[in-house]
Amino acid sequence: MKEHANTTSRSSLTFVGSGLIIGLVLCATLVFATYSTLVAVFGLPKVQTVHAAVKEQHVQAHLDIVLGGNPAHKDWPTYEPTSLTLPANSLVTITIHNYDLGDTALPTGSPFSKVQGTIGGIATADGISYSNLDIAKVAHTFTVMQMHLSVPIPGDAPQGASYASVTFSFHTGAAGTYTFECFDPCGTGATGWMGPMMMKGYMIGSITVQ
Repeated sequence: MKEHANTTSRSSLTFVGSGLIIGLVLCATLVFATYSTLVAVFGLPKVQTVHAAVKEQHVQAHLDIVLGGNPAHKDWPTYEPTSLTLPANSLVTITIHNYDLGDTALPTGSPFSKVQGTIGGIATADGISYSNLDIAKVAHTFTVMQMHLSVPIPGDAPQGASYASVTFSFHTGAAGTYTFECFDPCGTGATGWMGPMMMKGYMIGSITVQ
């Protein structure tokens, strides 16, 4: 009798275990079938990728315009330094001190009397913002044709100052080598477009963006 009871107990446990396994299989099948139906109707759920915000780099640069910076031609205006290295895809603020005071009028109708390519389309001369200058009040320009950037620089300094200070900001783009130059006739010759206007190391310089 005892052996018969043990056999009956084992059979019952086997039956219950088999029932649990079959139940789990049926539940898993039901869940999978439900998920497959939802995917067929609504598509796979989209996983959002969160990108951390990258703060834009902001750098400062400085240039001077001096007379006689190069001993070879002491009466020629010169940008110092004549080369700049700037980071790509960044905000850049340039301050130019113009020690070569005095106005050299731009030709009538010249587009270089207007500030172009800067943040807000403006520059600041000794704390006063401007978007263009009278063509008769321009001494030089800082112009980078490949960047569509151009800023006219006044030849008049505040009373008692030895230079006019101009500040402007712009965005650099892709890496590359660019040329900055002056498009005001501040050079030699009858028209003012000779000498330092045509030679690198004077009113022509380079910008390396990297």
